[in-house]
Amino acid sequence: MTKDAKPGIGRRRLGGLAAGAATLALAAPPRIGRAQPPAIRIGNTQALTGPSAAYGIRARDGAILALEDVNNAGGLNLGGTTYRLDMSSEDMANDARQAVTLLRQWATDAAVLAVLGPSNSVGYVAMVPAAGQLRIPMVGTGSGAPVREWNPYSYRVNPVSSIAVPQVLRKVVPAEKVRRMAVIYDQTQDAQLGDAEVTRSMARELNYEVVAYEAFRANDQDFSPQIAKIRSARPDAIYVAAATGDGVKVVSQIREAGIEKPLMTGFGSFEDPVYWDGTRGQVRGCYTWLAQDLRAPSPALKSFLDRYNARFPQEATSFSTYGYDAIIAIAEGLKKAGRADRQALQAALGSLDITTPLGTRVTFRNPPDGNNQNPSVVVIKITGRGAYQTV
Repeated sequence: MTKDAKPGIGRRRLGGLAAGAATLALAAPPRIGRAQPPAIRIGNTQALTGPSAAYGIRARDGAILALEDVNNAGGLNLGGTTYRLDMSSEDMANDARQAVTLLRQWATDAAVLAVLGPSNSVGYVAMVPAAGQLRIPMVGTGSGAPVREWNPYSYRVNPVSSIAVPQVLRKVVPAEKVRRMAVIYDQTQDAQLGDAEVTRSMARELNYEVVAYEAFRANDQDFSPQIAKIRSARPDAIYVAAATGDGVKVVSQIREAGIEKPLMTGFGSFEDPVYWDGTRGQVRGCYTWLAQDLRAPSPALKSFLDRYNARFPQEATSFSTYGYDAIIAIAEGLKKAGRADRQALQAALGSLDITTPLGTRVTFRNPPDGNNQNPSVVVIKITGRGAYQTV
């Protein structure tokens, strides 16, 4: 319990209160004698508690900085009317039904023109069909799992597993001379299952054998049965497909079992200081990917990182930039649409092609899908807490 939390407030409610406080912080105090411009609201559905909270909190906080940048630059002039952007954040934890429920709540509010989809795929994938049914634009902030059927209301700014994981494997497998690969994955998380499936599908191209393919469920505590099978299979490397909260436990138990083989994971997770601290540095020498090289940033990206790290308690990761870029994509979509209207925004997003202030290229061509068509992927090897070398 934090120092300011009162007894009886649960984790989800506490996350919601924190999100609400962050939302309130977006609005500058009204100037006496001057009317505030009308607001365009954005609903932000994130995992602020649970195993994916490290992603959702950072995406929320990155989005906060983007909204402030848009508003401080004068807001959005649409059809002669100037609007400010507001955002409300709610916690979907790790529950797909809660994510869809929140989306439906946003859709009933005519002032909400768009929704930030959660960084975890458990929520995002479930929300895609609902966004199409409700006809409300949604921009994802980190989900990388496959989507079976897209609609023109669903988008995501980040690289996805089908693009990023092969790039990791194509560099790591020859570098580490991997001929025997083990995979341990969270079968309840669409993004992690997607990573596992890509790792298995790349075996023929890269000439390795998947000698162990072990599943677990989110929030499991004991992974000894899966790790025993992996150890007996004698792999050269292990792909750990797990959200940060569970991945820390998995990696710690792999190392406690005496397995010192190189590890890989997706979504930049090993670069997160939370992972380093939770495993006591046992991800040193392991591999993952980022959307940007955060240790050799452009001046604009460095400015964002400095602002972010000075303001928020958790250090910036790629998920922080996804939140920022998603807000900018919505703002640019509204400017392209020229009016504050959900359907006009949807049509504008479908052919959006921008470079955000962070230097991220965001290109949508929907149909056929809502993925960013021009994402960048940087493969990295962890060398220290928040430190890495590119591969």
